[in-house]
Amino acid sequence: MNKFDPGTFSDVSSTPLGEAIWTYLHAESSIACMETTTYLKRPALEGLQPHLLAKFGDEIRADRVKRMTGRMVRQVMESRGYSLDQTDVGIRVGDLYRTAARYTKHP
Repeated sequence: MNKFDPGTFSDVSSTPLGEAIWTYLHAESSIACMETTTYLKRPALEGLQPHLLAKFGDEIRADRVKRMTGRMVRQVMESRGYSLDQTDVGIRVGDLYRTAARYTKHP
C-alpha cells in the first residue's frame, strides 16, 4: 500500500477516519469493486458507495471527507495502472455522491 498524498486534505487524512478509509480502499474487495465498476464504464466510487456507508456510517457524508475519498480513489486507481478518463460523471445509483471521476485502463 502506497502512502497517501493528501494535498489540501492533510487535516482530514491524518485522523483515524482518514487513515481507516485509506486502508479500506486498499482492501481486495474494495479494489475489485472499483475495478469492476470502472470496467462497466462507470465512476469507481459509484459501486463503492453502499460499502463506504456500511463501513463508516454518516461520518463519510461530510463534504471534506467525500472529497478526500475521491482523491484517495484516484491515487489507488492510478497505482493500479488506470488513468483519469473524465471528471464530474453523474452517479446513477446511490445517495452518497452526485458526481465522481471515471477511469480507464489501456491495454
